[in-house]
Amino acid sequence: MACRQSDASDLSEQRPWALRLIMGGDDDVMVLGFGVRSDGPKSMCVTCIMNGSVVEYVMTSTSSSKIGWMSVGFGRSMGNAPMVVMWPNSDGSVTLSQRSSSGHSTPRVDSNPPQIANISQAYTVTSGSTPQLAFTMPINATNTKPFIIWAYSSTNPQSSAVDAHFDEHSDMGAWQLDLTRPLSSSSISTNGTLPTFATLPLYPYQHLVIVHAILCVVGFLLFLPAGAILARYLRVFNPIWFQGHWIIQFALAAPVIVIGVALGIAAVQSAGALHFGDSHRKYGFAILALYLAQCALGAFIHFVKSKKRTRRPIQNYLHGLVGLVTIGAAMYQIYNGFYAEWPNTTGRGPLSGSLTVFFWIWSVLLAVAYLAGLAFLPRQLRQENNSRPLAAREDEGEYIRMASQTNLNDPQSTYRD
Repeated sequence: MACRQSDASDLSEQRPWALRLIMGGDDDVMVLGFGVRSDGPKSMCVTCIMNGSVVEYVMTSTSSSKIGWMSVGFGRSMGNAPMVVMWPNSDGSVTLSQRSSSGHSTPRVDSNPPQIANISQAYTVTSGSTPQLAFTMPINATNTKPFIIWAYSSTNPQSSAVDAHFDEHSDMGAWQLDLTRPLSSSSISTNGTLPTFATLPLYPYQHLVIVHAILCVVGFLLFLPAGAILARYLRVFNPIWFQGHWIIQFALAAPVIVIGVALGIAAVQSAGALHFGDSHRKYGFAILALYLAQCALGAFIHFVKSKKRTRRPIQNYLHGLVGLVTIGAAMYQIYNGFYAEWPNTTGRGPLSGSLTVFFWIWSVLLAVAYLAGLAFLPRQLRQENNSRPLAAREDEGEYIRMASQTNLNDPQSTYRD
């Protein structure tokens, strides 16, 4: 039986990231296509052909006739995943290099890979408008639903050595195959076009990622800005502004944020990935530490005061600055999670464009609301200046009434931390 592969234009018209299969005839042949990206020019398609006891992996550039290098790895992330990297050479030959990496770093040659890969001469084509690189590997009978990662670069290593250095990928993704999935005869294509299947259901770690994202959005993009804006507006009108400020910033936000981050850690653990495997995870830990430091600084300002101070302490200015930095960094982190971390770690493509519109509208509204509140800053400074220092004798000792203490005879007095 002959199974003709769909060309790149056929594949790009299919639904991105949907698993595609075709099989028929008397031979035990199954073709699976995955890793299709339709949202950028630097992308690739991987077709998996099962034939007897071997599997042929065919890597094809979907939008460019220039191949730098292409790779398929077996795992949920780069960390400790066996990889097969291939690239064409100027003399017409093709290099196959089996590698592994401890994380998101340049993979090194693996001298003892779990399975040996060989170049597939039948499917490797280095000329024409749609060149492709292919390799064969034995079928792993104990793992019929393998996780796959893939990477692509248009920059060639310029060396045929298996240990040649190559630049970082310009596109990457992940997916999971189901090699046991049956097909009915109605799904068989006669013109070479691969049928489209519904997107696979979410995996357990992906459910954790979604809840992680929801909680972090609520904590960092709702509670923290709300607490900051409340303080900016109410501190010149009502002496109880601080109670509302700390309740929102800590009592409400802290449990949501901590649980959200914990679920993110659990998702990475469930996926078998590295906790510091990419910038999103590293920044996440840094932003959590920044938030906790901000809470500690706020508590210090409120509970530790010098009775002899006559001006606004430097830690008060630092508290405001760190708060704005924390919220700004969280906004970037959320956007990065939506449009980089999610597609790169799940292989399900970017999220809906309407989410982008909502994100930017909400971010602009928060910025405008806070900046508008700065109009009350002169009044705040006047109130603080009028409330200190007022010295008086009491019990034969001198004291200075702090700005955080109420002047019951001054209707303009305010609490301040």
